[in-house]
Amino acid sequence: MRERLQGWATYFGAAGLALWFAAGILKVLGRIQNESLIALLVVGVLLFALYVYARPAEVRQVVGSRGVRYGSNALVVVIAFVGVVGLLNFLGTRYHASWDLTANKSNSLSDQTIKVLKDLKEPVKAIAFYGPESRQPVEDELKQYAAQTDKFTYQFIDPLAQPQIAQQYKVIQPDGTIVLVRGTRNENVFGSDESGLTNGLLKVAQDTQAVIYFTTGHGEHVPDDTAQNGLSSLKPILEAVNFKVDVLNLRLITDTLPADLSALVIAGPRQPFDDQEVKRVKDYFDKNGRIFIMIDPDTQTGLDAFLQGVGLQLRNDVVIDPRFGLQGRPQIILFTNPNSHAVTQDLAGFSTIIPTARSMTKTETPPSGYALTSLFTTSDLSWGETDLAALKAGTPVQFNQGVHNKGPLDLGYAVEGSGDKPARLIVLGNSTFDANSTLSSILSGGIQDSANVQLFINAMRWLASQENLIAIPPKATSTTQLFLTGEQSIFVTVLSSLLLPAAMLILGALVWWRRR
Repeated sequence: MRERLQGWATYFGAAGLALWFAAGILKVLGRIQNESLIALLVVGVLLFALYVYARPAEVRQVVGSRGVRYGSNALVVVIAFVGVVGLLNFLGTRYHASWDLTANKSNSLSDQTIKVLKDLKEPVKAIAFYGPESRQPVEDELKQYAAQTDKFTYQFIDPLAQPQIAQQYKVIQPDGTIVLVRGTRNENVFGSDESGLTNGLLKVAQDTQAVIYFTTGHGEHVPDDTAQNGLSSLKPILEAVNFKVDVLNLRLITDTLPADLSALVIAGPRQPFDDQEVKRVKDYFDKNGRIFIMIDPDTQTGLDAFLQGVGLQLRNDVVIDPRFGLQGRPQIILFTNPNSHAVTQDLAGFSTIIPTARSMTKTETPPSGYALTSLFTTSDLSWGETDLAALKAGTPVQFNQGVHNKGPLDLGYAVEGSGDKPARLIVLGNSTFDANSTLSSILSGGIQDSANVQLFINAMRWLASQENLIAIPPKATSTTQLFLTGEQSIFVTVLSSLLLPAAMLILGALVWWRRR
């Protein structure tokens, strides 16, 4: 039997090795099922076993040679190395871990995104419509989302290979759309940037959309106004974070305020509210309403009695702060360390700019049932200037003891009632901190990333009982440059061009000389 097989032994061995090689190639290419792979390996083992059976002496001679012994040692090392790499790869696919070494953590998810993911109550599935050649960076982003919670999963669909699924989800842009699905609700997101993904996640995760109404009829700033004092730059940002924005004229209300009202914004009225309007504002607040009031210096709004009723007294002054003034302009105050509150806690270290503001204080006997928290406090060098005519004329002013209120002074307050859903009120002594002129002329960088815009978003989040979403938005990409002196440049040039190559040449010459 063995003698008859010896003539075919070479073919058996070659066929066995060929089957093993083919199985490895097909596995790498991903074009073979596990069952077929096992079958190829088993047949290859059987053929090679026949070769060993037919020519045992030849096998013993090869195995016993010195070259094979040294080769076997190398093979063990290679197998151990491959095993370690395979184990690391297995652990990497099962457990997601990464380290962001960039200065501003630009490759990490923002705190806002992490809060949104941690707060998911129901599973959300992201269906990404991308072709094989463009999905890798998108998958890297989605992996970060999925690593934060088991309620977020994702799936890739090739829109060219499965166009019927793209039609099912009404995908307009076939290659480059992510559909977020929660139950029967869908939200389409174009692109895979963190801001768009997180905002889409907010929309699909919330059952209702918070509605913000801006009052009109008194010269207030309104969201559709594109003039310098308008808020048209702010409106699309509010809509992008899932707020619906509308306007409301209190004089046209015949019965009650809109049922979908989440927060009422009174942004810098130039004319006073009449008694009926003030009553509507007070009645709404007394029924656990949420209001944001911004009042500029030297204006009469008719809301003084309402504010005193919650323990606040507005002063008729303009705050001057030589220490915190922006670029030598003491009327434009820059805050990098606001007071602690849910509205301001994530603004520390960022530049919030309040231009031309009036100060305010608690009344001597604040009413019970309300908690008042100062949001912004000026330095001890500040004062409240009461000569408004001199300021308008551009006349230099200075602090007068006994005439002016000396700092520190408060520019804003947050007021909260009691109960399960308490009334909430924010009062700020300036209404132009988010106007088009301020965002375009004073602030640098991206408007959406400014602390002024984030202050307004945080205020709306707090008023709408969405404190869990208050955080700084995704960080902008920054470029870090290395500046060298003349001596440092020469040293780097000499080291890289002369010293290191010369050292390698000398080391190589020494090794050659020793072996010679």
